Amino acid sequence: MSGAMIFVKEEFHISDVKTRVLAGILNLCALVGSLSAGRTSDYVGRRYTIFIALIILLIGFVIMGYSPTYAVLLVGRCVARVGVGFALMIALVYSSEVSSPLTYGFLTSLPEIGISTGILLGYLSNYIFSGLPLRLGWRIMLGIATIPSLFLAFGILKIPESPRWLIMKGRLGEAKEIMFKVSNSS
Repeated sequence: MSGAMIFVKEEFHISDVKTRVLAGILNLCALVGSLSAGRTSDYVGRRYTIFIALIILLIGFVIMGYSPTYAVLLVGRCVARVGVGFALMIALVYSSEVSSPLTYGFLTSLPEIGISTGILLGYLSNYIFSGLPLRLGWRIMLGIATIPSLFLAFGILKIPESPRWLIMKGRLGEAKEIMFKVSNSS
């Protein structure tokens, strides 16, 4: 958003206060997502909660990419950040529940690596698309995030459910199979 902010401000003729609100809404909306993810994951499972987070992110990115007004852009940003809150909270829960002691540290560090990589790619896309016409450049900067969201949404359906959640739901046979798959012991 940092690279797109200049162009958004110019196109919508918004004040510095509205620009700050657009940037600052991130934490408030991510908090809503984080607080909602725990109950959701207990109800539908860790894997499907991650899938829901990715769909929310995808919707938010699409809304931001097609925003005709500041208000719609603000809604899209908030929707995307709810998805971020969902994803950040549940990704760590899932990683800790599915990993073996040998892979725990590596798997729980992946979200942080993903965040740093995403920030880098965001700055790179800002640079690449900054030369496009005003109405197009910032929309592509914000909307291009739909591509990794789509890949992750399809990919998440291939991973197993958390054994802990399966045990909580009384599905011991499935949990045992998954535990054997992710275990490092013979």
